[in-house]
Amino acid sequence: MSDFPLMAEYILRSGKVSEAALQAHILEELCGADPGYTAQMHRLLGLLPVGEIWTTNYDQLLERACPDASVVISDDDVRSMSTVGQTIIKMHGSLDAGPPRSWAHLPTITRTDFETYEDVRHRTWALLRASYLSRTMLFVGFSFTDPNVELLLQLARRYRTSVSDRHMTVMKRPDPTDSDAVSRHRFRVADLEGSGVRVCEIDAFTELEPLLVALVRRTRSPQVFVSGSAAGGAREDIAPWCGAIAAQVASASGWKLASLGGDAGWLTTREVARIRRAEGAYDPSQLSFHFRAKNEPAPMLEERIGTAVYTDMEREQLVPHLLSDCRAFLAIRGAQRTTEEIAWAQAAGVGVVPLAASGGAARQYWEQCRSNPPSMGGRAADIETWLLLNHENHDVAARAAHQLLKQAMYALNDDGPVDRSRTVPVRP
Repeated sequence: MSDFPLMAEYILRSGKVSEAALQAHILEELCGADPGYTAQMHRLLGLLPVGEIWTTNYDQLLERACPDASVVISDDDVRSMSTVGQTIIKMHGSLDAGPPRSWAHLPTITRTDFETYEDVRHRTWALLRASYLSRTMLFVGFSFTDPNVELLLQLARRYRTSVSDRHMTVMKRPDPTDSDAVSRHRFRVADLEGSGVRVCEIDAFTELEPLLVALVRRTRSPQVFVSGSAAGGAREDIAPWCGAIAAQVASASGWKLASLGGDAGWLTTREVARIRRAEGAYDPSQLSFHFRAKNEPAPMLEERIGTAVYTDMEREQLVPHLLSDCRAFLAIRGAQRTTEEIAWAQAAGVGVVPLAASGGAARQYWEQCRSNPPSMGGRAADIETWLLLNHENHDVAARAAHQLLKQAMYALNDDGPVDRSRTVPVRP
C-alpha cells in the first residue's frame, strides 16, 4: 500500500497500536538521524529570495539551513507571524531538538488528520489559501506516490488560477514499465495544468539539486564579477577593451559590477560610472570594489566612484564569496590569478565570458572552449557569438561579450530580481 496516511488510519483502527505509540515510533525513527546534518537542497532553498517556505516535513533540516528564519509550527503561531525576513511554516507538525527529543507540535499522520486539517488548523489553511490565491508558488519534492500531492490537487481544483498567474510544481515521473502508474500520473498532470499549475517533470530526484542550483543563480541580483589585469601593469593595453565593453553594459541600468579593483575591474567600472553619470543613471551602490581590510586602497582608484568594501577575508575566500552573489563573470586579459578566478566561477556555476581578443588568461579559457562553448543562463553559448569574442575590432568583440553576458545574466528576456513575497512550499 502506497497510501501511508490510510495505512496509519487502519493501524489505529485495529486497536493494536495507540495514536501515542504511533507518534512515539515516528519520533524514534526520525531522531536516529544526525542532529547536526543539513542537506544541500535545504541550503539551496534557504538561498532563494522568498518570504515563506511551506513544508510538510517534521524534521528540522530547514531550520538549520535557514537559521535566521522565523518558524511557525502551530495554528496560534500564525497570528504572530513575522512579516520581515523568511518564515518557515511547518504544516504537519514539528520535532523539538531537545534534549530530550520530543514533538514541538504533534504530527499530521492519518487519513482523518488530512481530511480534517482545514477545520483543525483553520488559520494555517486560511494562510495557505491566501498565499495560493495571491502569490506564485513553487511546489518541489512531490513524487507520484507522495500522499501530500493530494493537498496540491485539492488547492488546484478548489482555487483554480488563471493561465497568467500560474503556479509551478516539480514532479517525478513514475516507472515507465508501470502502465497503471503512468496513466494515473498523466491524468494528474493534466488535472494540475488545467487548474493553473505548470508541471515540470523529472525522471529522478537527483535532478532536483541541479534544478535548485540553477534557480538560486537565476534569482540572484544581476551582478557581474569583472576580473583581469594588464600585461606588466600597462593599463593602456587593455583600456580599449574595457572601454568597449563598458559602453555596452552601461545602459543596463539594473546591472551591478563587482571586482577586486584590479586593472580590468577598475577601468571597466570607471567607464560605466562616467557613462551613467552623463546619462543621469549613476548609482554608486551598483559599482563595488572589494579589498581586504589590511590593505590600503589601490592607487589606481583615482576617482571617487562606486563603493569600496573592506573585508578581513583572504582572496581565496573573498572571490568565491562574491561569486556566490553573481550571475556572470567577465574576464579581460589577466594572468594566473584570473585563471584561478575563472576556475572558481566555473565551480560556482557562474557563466564565464572571456573577452578573448584582449589576450592572456581570457584568451586561454576561450581557446579551451573554442569548439564546445560552455552553457550559461541555462543553455549553450552560440558558437558564432563565442568566436566573435576574439575579433580584432574592439566594438565587435565587446558586442559579442555583451550578448553572452545577457545570456549568463538571464537578461535576454529579464524581468528583474525575484520578489521576496513569493512563496515556496517544499517537501524534499
